[in-house]
Amino acid sequence: MKIFSRKKGVRLFISILILFSLFVSISFVDAYVSVKGHWRGGTWVSPHVRSSPNALKYDNYSWTPSQGLYNKSYYAPTKNYSSDWYTPSYITDPDYYLGKSLYESGGYLPSYSSGKSYTPQLPLFPGVSSGGSLSPTNEKKIEIPANARLNYFGTGWTCNSGYKKVGNFCEKVVCPLNAHLGGYNKDTCYCDTGYKKNYSTDICEKVLCPLNAHLGGYNRDTCYCNEGYKKNYSTGECERVVCGANAHLGGYNKDVCYCNEGYKKNYSTGICEKVVCSLNAYLGGWNKDTCYCNEGYKKNYSTGECEKVACPLNAHLGGWNKDTCYCNTGYKKNYSTGACNKVICGANEYLGGWNKDTCYCDEGYKRNYTTRVCEKVVCGLNEHLGGWNKDACYCDTGYKRNYSTGKCE
Repeated sequence: MKIFSRKKGVRLFISILILFSLFVSISFVDAYVSVKGHWRGGTWVSPHVRSSPNALKYDNYSWTPSQGLYNKSYYAPTKNYSSDWYTPSYITDPDYYLGKSLYESGGYLPSYSSGKSYTPQLPLFPGVSSGGSLSPTNEKKIEIPANARLNYFGTGWTCNSGYKKVGNFCEKVVCPLNAHLGGYNKDTCYCDTGYKKNYSTDICEKVLCPLNAHLGGYNRDTCYCNEGYKKNYSTGECERVVCGANAHLGGYNKDVCYCNEGYKKNYSTGICEKVVCSLNAYLGGWNKDTCYCNEGYKKNYSTGECEKVACPLNAHLGGWNKDTCYCNTGYKKNYSTGACNKVICGANEYLGGWNKDTCYCDEGYKRNYTTRVCEKVVCGLNEHLGGWNKDACYCDTGYKRNYSTGKCE
């Protein structure tokens, strides 16, 4: 009989210890769940970590878009789940990104940036009085420099407010005179109100406006001319705007000259001249500076005069200014002669249309466009008259037209 040697016993114990450290289920934090190695349908599933269970798929460490967004339990309103069941793990679990990093690295035991060790409860073996101590096998340290903090996702670091990243360090942002820190992280220098950056020297210089100007804009760092003054871009000075006779100052800053009512600018001389209308005309328009013909008169663009509009027989004046001739009801214009001729309809016709100047066939009649005559529509067997003017034949109920014979069968 073979004697079990002490050396072999130690080897066996070490093997069991290593095996146990791989299979032990860890619940050190709630951010992820460690799964023991196990057999599933004849396939060995290695130990791994997964996100804490809930109704969502898209927060799983192994999620891909093809898997969909939700688990089946998401659509089970009768289940009395807490609100966390419908909230992504990366919101409810503070160490979600630590677990995700561990999963992606293929680790099983938890790892921490502080390098903590983990002591599993090992079973007692002969010659061993208590459990052993294991250190993390997938430790990933994040070295955070001075004046920095761990970022929101726990995957790196970001500088504190008032500091800016330079290489692998965070340097304090020092603003020049007449400037202050601003921006989301207070890491950018902005000139104080009334000062503007000189990009050649990087200094914030006081903005000094010329005479008849004032500071404006969001940071009061731009000079604008006062009302009634306009900038001369050659000299940079704000010069007083002086209008000539029959003109006045206007516009947003009162720096533009406009002619008074009844006057129009002559762009050759720059002078506002009085507008004088001819006979049978009046001043109109927004500034009363345009001549329009009186009602019943129309401008002759050859002479520039407003001439009276004379309509032919059986016509009347119409339009916005009563300066256009329209034929009376029942009459139609002959564009060859310009006269309004009376419209006379033939047999089986009537006058219609907006001005009663068009002939339409009576009900039950249809125009023959070759002879221009309205002919009576006669329907065949199993047919009846229909349509808006009763001028088309339709098959009776229960009959359908045979388009080869044209009959309703």
